[in-house]
Amino acid sequence: MDNLALWQRYRRHLYYSPELRLMLDISRMGFPEDFLALMESPMGKAFAEMDDLEKGAIANPDENRMVGHYWLRAPSLAPADIITAEIELAQRDVMEFVEKVHDVFWCWG
Repeated sequence: MDNLALWQRYRRHLYYSPELRLMLDISRMGFPEDFLALMESPMGKAFAEMDDLEKGAIANPDENRMVGHYWLRAPSLAPADIITAEIELAQRDVMEFVEKVHDVFWCWG
């Protein structure tokens, strides 16, 4: 690719988010020019399926259960108040245990 083509590709594929203070340059990655257009539909499907999972869709039909490990990072996203409460209780229990461990550790020091 000549310099002008590289510059144009850079301008097309540079992402900048002032809010995040993030700049991402994917222009030198070896994907064809139509790759992003080809991926639009599969990515839309993936995002829709992830949205369903976050809302509590059954992800493991053999076990008839949801998967929500990401709810551990954001309990408010759980699809039911009881799940949110259980996660928050577990987080409190873990933090109380950590504080006890730290208290013992600092007593030895």
